[in-house]
Amino acid sequence: SFDRRKLPSRYRGAMADEPPSRLDRLWELRKTRTATTLLKFTSIFGGLFLVLAGIIGLTGIFQGQIVYFVGSLYAIIFGCTVLIVEVRDKVPMVSAAYQQIDVYLKFMTLQRGKGLYYLGVGLLVLYIGPDGTSSWGLNNVAALLLAIIGVSHTFKLIKESDPVLGPGNDVPLAPGADFSSTRSDWGNMVAAANKPR
Repeated sequence: SFDRRKLPSRYRGAMADEPPSRLDRLWELRKTRTATTLLKFTSIFGGLFLVLAGIIGLTGIFQGQIVYFVGSLYAIIFGCTVLIVEVRDKVPMVSAAYQQIDVYLKFMTLQRGKGLYYLGVGLLVLYIGPDGTSSWGLNNVAALLLAIIGVSHTFKLIKESDPVLGPGNDVPLAPGADFSSTRSDWGNMVAAANKPR
């Protein structure tokens, strides 16, 4: 026989007029405007912090810390990329840069792609320590924060709204760009190349 009590609470509540559990209510809060605003704010703060830490880390060149100096350059570039992705079309200059990201780094326009990028950049910069040791610098703290933000994006702990159409999305695909005929074309090319002469 079927026992409703063995089902997870989110299904039990829907079937048997029970109020939703605390976990279900918490899971629904991740879609609220407050939660998405908090995620956007922390992402922008993480990008700004990474840029600031990178600028401060550039002083490592005066102590002969070449690796940390290069890591600081990476931090500045990656931090600017984070800011461009998060600010998008709020400022005309940023909007132009975002269009390039939208075309060449399309995965960063989606929440999970952006999260994986933030996580990867955070982990990369995290392991570049000052003076070649395992001690921590400001870059490492900023990178750890960005990696945590990346986890929240990747696993959609807070769900962002779906992206709006970016530049080029309203343009139809070129003929054959849907890759439906690629396999037969490739097969014909291979067959022609292997044909005895």
